[in-house]
Amino acid sequence: MGNALEFIKGVDKLHAFYTENVRMLAHAYDLSDEEAARILETYDFRNVARSILRPPRVDLMERLGD
Repeated sequence: MGNALEFIKGVDKLHAFYTENVRMLAHAYDLSDEEAARILETYDFRNVARSILRPPRVDLMERLGD
């Protein structure tokens, strides 16, 4: 069970970093989180569309390996 839990924690951290990068990309294109979510939903990126509307779960200055 220990390995499985560590795996899930790692996936959760990767997903949080991915979501924040998508949010930053949207802002680079002058899109609000809501506008970006609507566009992503249109192209079946439903998970990330929902995720970028939630508060950030990760500090981007934190290293991934921590």
